[in-house]
Amino acid sequence: MSVSHPVLVVASSPDCGYCRQLRSDLDANRQTLTHSGASVLLLGEGSPLTWGAALQPAQAEELTATYARLGRRGTPSAVRLSPGGAHRAVRGFEAVTAALAELSGSEPGRVVCEVPTSCSAGVNGAPVDALVIARAGGRAVGIAARGERAVRMATLAAEGTPATNTVRGYAPITLLVERPRNLWLVFRGGELVARSRSANETLDALRRIVAGFEPPGPHQVRLMCGALVRREGGRALLFPRNWMSYLVARNASLAHAGWRLDPGPFACLEPGTDGAPLLSQPSRTAGLTSHTRVAGVLTSRPTALAPGPSTRARLLTQIANWAVRPVAPDHVRTLCAWIADLPLHLGTQEEALAFLTRSSDAV
Repeated sequence: MSVSHPVLVVASSPDCGYCRQLRSDLDANRQTLTHSGASVLLLGEGSPLTWGAALQPAQAEELTATYARLGRRGTPSAVRLSPGGAHRAVRGFEAVTAALAELSGSEPGRVVCEVPTSCSAGVNGAPVDALVIARAGGRAVGIAARGERAVRMATLAAEGTPATNTVRGYAPITLLVERPRNLWLVFRGGELVARSRSANETLDALRRIVAGFEPPGPHQVRLMCGALVRREGGRALLFPRNWMSYLVARNASLAHAGWRLDPGPFACLEPGTDGAPLLSQPSRTAGLTSHTRVAGVLTSRPTALAPGPSTRARLLTQIANWAVRPVAPDHVRTLCAWIADLPLHLGTQEEALAFLTRSSDAV
């Protein structure tokens, strides 16, 4: 069918976690879509819903009937209709988000889009009061906020990033700031990545996280894991990303023992002068980058394998798989060489916390 302006018809499902996140992103971007001159028609969750330019009732009904089976191969799915142009179908959260970014005038490759986790909908599901766009190396990072003070915090974090005319329009929620009672909380998806009573600490954490989304340098490898830095002694430990919320909630105990959690979205490693891995931590505030020697890895104890060389090899393979894709083959080889001789500290996240806090000389 013909349309007078661009329209994206999206097939959704109330039982799809990706769809729930997409609905939150659409609501957060309502103002942007209103000014885009395009329409988004969401099907599959009761009555059709529209964002952006209004559709005539008869046209909305025709689109709904025509694309009633759009989601039969999976949700979210979408088809873009252009005036006098070919219709284009896409499927999956990332592809639909890219279509929304393109619809609003952005370049999809310049918008940070992370696939939602199982708990993202629980954190991002409630309405937000604002969505501001920060910029990291020419890419847009969406920071949502709930509450007046949180909106101000998100705005300050975005203002600290360099302006560019190449980034605008639709951006999914990547970070969320809240201010319950006397705490500042920062979430990435459904994951708690920063918790503080200090506004300055929260702002610094937000700026560090945004800076962490900048493209890596030519000799850097990014890992989807967390990092702890020892304030004295210049040592860093890596740990599984799914431990982040647990350790952030116990940040006071870690700080008392001399450890600082790196809030960055990735652990970025680069070679030191002796070839050993260094944790690279950008600081948006100071405009400098600090480097800390990686002294080991905290990770879960295998349950199916007996201790021995094969167990260590399996664990090192799992750690190498933390590398953020896409990653060049030579970077994979470099990463394997970096971690080959690192001490591995095995246990649960509770045992890791006890290990880190029971002695000031840990690691």
